[in-house]
Amino acid sequence: MVAAGALIALAAFVALGPIPTLEEWKSVAFFAAFGIVATALAYRTSTSTIGTISFLPYLSAAIVSPNVAALVSVLVSTLIAELVLRRPLIKLVFNVSQHVFAVAAGIFAYVLLGGTSMLRGTPAVLPFLALVLVYFTLNKLAVSTVVAATEASSTRAHWLKSMRGSALYDALAFPLILFFALTYSSLGAGWSAVLALPMLGIRQLYRTVFALQKVNEELLQLMVASIEARDPYTSGHSQRVSRYARVIARVAGLNGKLVDRTETAALLHDVGKIHEEFAEILRKPGALTDDEFEVMKTHPERSAELVAKVSHFADLVLPIRAHHEAWDGSGYPHRLQGAAIPLVARIIALADTIDAMTTSRPYRQGLSLDQVRLEIRRVRGRQFDPQLADRLLLPANWAQLVQAVEQAQIEYPIGPSAASDEILGNTGEFVAVSSPAYSAM
Repeated sequence: MVAAGALIALAAFVALGPIPTLEEWKSVAFFAAFGIVATALAYRTSTSTIGTISFLPYLSAAIVSPNVAALVSVLVSTLIAELVLRRPLIKLVFNVSQHVFAVAAGIFAYVLLGGTSMLRGTPAVLPFLALVLVYFTLNKLAVSTVVAATEASSTRAHWLKSMRGSALYDALAFPLILFFALTYSSLGAGWSAVLALPMLGIRQLYRTVFALQKVNEELLQLMVASIEARDPYTSGHSQRVSRYARVIARVAGLNGKLVDRTETAALLHDVGKIHEEFAEILRKPGALTDDEFEVMKTHPERSAELVAKVSHFADLVLPIRAHHEAWDGSGYPHRLQGAAIPLVARIIALADTIDAMTTSRPYRQGLSLDQVRLEIRRVRGRQFDPQLADRLLLPANWAQLVQAVEQAQIEYPIGPSAASDEILGNTGEFVAVSSPAYSAM
């Protein structure tokens, strides 16, 4: 579809657009050369995507020559770079096509709002902003759609994460597009080549930022995995809870940054279990004694103490400490009640219990998602925030959670053992006030 869109755009610009001048063809040849360099300097942003600063020469070409010449520049430079990097054919076609299509749509918006070639004057602000916004939106949407299809995940989640992750740095790069194009139109190719060196600085900034983000994420995953390696059941528990917490946070209407922080808090909610006093209890294959239960009830405090040692996680300390509080005040460690429990803690509590209910143990089978839904409805207002539970149980929202559970259980499978990290009632039923049999500790 993307390739078809690119071909249609090229044909439309050839048939309906103005014929580029010789000066415009010369300019896009210059920008195409820098596009090849920029694409060759690509850096990995995830296992499925790479980042480049190729948008700088592409969009500079678009405002210098807002016609088919700019599209030819993008096509040729991307194609050559992809061939040099020996991309598989399907990736080559996609990458070339999505850049051509996004630039074509951006130029259309630019011209529609009155934008003209910088060779004939400085562009107006509104057409330029339209060009940039249309390009970035379509570029990231196309990549997010393909990645989501490959991973059987949410396009919207990938797209929003991509937009948020680079928005600040994209905004800082906007002036360089104008600077690059203005330098060429005023001083020619020679000085433009010299003054294009800031491109390398921008590329290094993007690469460093993404590398730091990736290292931080991987260190968190490593730390959590090392803790959960004590027992096959707990393996993957925190990762699954963080997935569910993200869905519930979006359902609760939190903004993007708070959704991310909720996901991180959920990932870290059980880190206190790394302390030795929990080791034997976590490996125990049956119900806990009263004394063992009292020890396990200290893990939210121990988790909060560890998280508090990292200044970047200061806002996560209270939610992690309170993730076993109950809406009616029957939880622990401080018997908080109602709205006194931080919202993020209420989200983690719900996500934590969902994972406990859907996992199987030697002494019981995990519940189906239909059964989980009934249990949540039954204890809303006792164990869970009733408004949060009601919003999650709406059909559209519940469908998102079902998808997250199914995907998480594939990526983070539950081990064969069943060390108990939960509170077990004598009857084995879900009792919210005193002993919730499915509430993960």
